[in-house]
Amino acid sequence: MSGTSPDTSPSPSQPEIGQPELGTSSAIGRRLKAYYDDVASEPVPDRFLSLLDALDAAEAKRDGGN
Repeated sequence: MSGTSPDTSPSPSQPEIGQPELGTSSAIGRRLKAYYDDVASEPVPDRFLSLLDALDAAEAKRDGGN
């Protein structure tokens, strides 16, 4: 043995002794991810698409049609 103590720090997946489990945080994270996935999968509103088209047209006109 080299005289050094073994690494007794907790691994990232294990909480320190006396620390609460991540059950609550994990549940919150899962719900936030589910909510984000729902929002991200919604179609882009037609009004927003028309605004983007108008912006593209204005930029093309400003740049001389290139």
